[in-house]
Amino acid sequence: MTTAALGIAVSTLPGLPAGTDTIGVVAQMVRRAASRDFETWWNKAENAGFCANPIRLTGTDSFGRELRVWTRCNNRRAVACPSCSDLYARDTWQLVHAGVHGGHHDLPPTVAEHPQVFVTLTAPSFGAVHTTRDDGQRGQARRCHDRGRNAHQRCQHGRPLWCSSIHHEGDAHVGQPLCEDCYDYMGHVLFAWHAPELWRRFTIALRRLLRRRLRALGESPTAARINFVKVTEMQRRAIPHFHAVIRLDEPPQPGQAPTPPKSSITATDLALLIHQAASGVALTVAAPAHGAEISSRVIQFGTQTDARPLRSDSSDCGGATPRQSRRSVPAYLAKYVTKSVADFGVGVRRMSPLAVPDLDVPTHIRAILTTILDLADHGAYSEIDRWLHTLGFRGHITTKSRLFSTTMSALREHRAEWTREQRHRSDLATDEHDRALHGAEEEVEWTFDRAGLGNLGERTLVVSAAHRMIEHRHIVRANRWTHDQSSPPDWST
Repeated sequence: MTTAALGIAVSTLPGLPAGTDTIGVVAQMVRRAASRDFETWWNKAENAGFCANPIRLTGTDSFGRELRVWTRCNNRRAVACPSCSDLYARDTWQLVHAGVHGGHHDLPPTVAEHPQVFVTLTAPSFGAVHTTRDDGQRGQARRCHDRGRNAHQRCQHGRPLWCSSIHHEGDAHVGQPLCEDCYDYMGHVLFAWHAPELWRRFTIALRRLLRRRLRALGESPTAARINFVKVTEMQRRAIPHFHAVIRLDEPPQPGQAPTPPKSSITATDLALLIHQAASGVALTVAAPAHGAEISSRVIQFGTQTDARPLRSDSSDCGGATPRQSRRSVPAYLAKYVTKSVADFGVGVRRMSPLAVPDLDVPTHIRAILTTILDLADHGAYSEIDRWLHTLGFRGHITTKSRLFSTTMSALREHRAEWTREQRHRSDLATDEHDRALHGAEEEVEWTFDRAGLGNLGERTLVVSAAHRMIEHRHIVRANRWTHDQSSPPDWST
């Protein structure tokens, strides 16, 4: 008997590894749905937001009764947990929106009048790769690499330096080198490893340039302060690059909200300073040479730095056209925080170097992993193999300066408080999970029991419910946007 005979399509069973016995999974789903405690089990899953990998906690109340609750895993990766990933993206939207527009989370609406710039910093080229292209006007697709002057040229390995194919999004060739032997994998891995330090030096250089510019204008060098939020995205060639919103504020006063800087520097001036800082910052690092020799190498950002002022009604952008409207920036950044290297076939958790030969990954990804293992043999990079699962990137996906906006912890505390109030008003705190979360009766000391669900059938039920919940929320948000064009879709809903 097949799933088709049962009237169930494989596509309706989300979250299953490739090659899973779907008949067995369906049987597990039926057993769970027919069990006596299904309603209790389902309530626990719903209270945990249909988390695919819930953390199970146990505790004992003053009467000696054993209590069990589930809580979210809070994994930002969509491939690991769709529900928690969606929640993380919505929290990121709240964080960025508050810093860009103000008006909520203890940030005044006046922050929208501060000079703001949307920045993209990319890695340099380490070799020609297949890519998607358009004509830049009508959006018509173009060939990957036109022959042109390279019509008769080949690399030193005899491979052509052109590609006549038209690649589209989702094409497996996009991001793959034209010649893997010519591609500089050592430079690729070194950039990924040192990218967080390169960003730190960029922010230092930008602050110094800002103070220098203020002095040149005859203003106090402390008249303006830089605050930012940054999100890291993996490009199709499997290397990180940064998206950020950089904002100018007046130096803060203790306990006060951000105020506009008392300076004549505009968003356009800030964009020029960002270009100057990005092109000038460099990092000299140790790089293995032939054999056991160690040489030095300079790591820099690529030349495709994009810094566009975000225009507001009263701000001067000097006629510059913003890359993104100020409304779309929070959603643009929130979209990238849920991505992971799982799209390249690499797991989301730390893995042993012994697992690399058995991975089903493209040749390009395997070459990156092999280069990481080669680097781990050198003293300066002895711990780099701990980041095999992130392809050598050891930084945080989302970072921000302290005063740009609220924090993830504050957002979670606010949501928990709101949930407690809503459940208290509706008098739903009747089962052990609600009593534990509300603290309506007593404080319980919780201990870790285990993580995850019982089997793949339970996971499929929970992940399916999470997808339905997310789809419903998107439909509601789209309908709100359709009926009220005066306000942007709210990622918090």
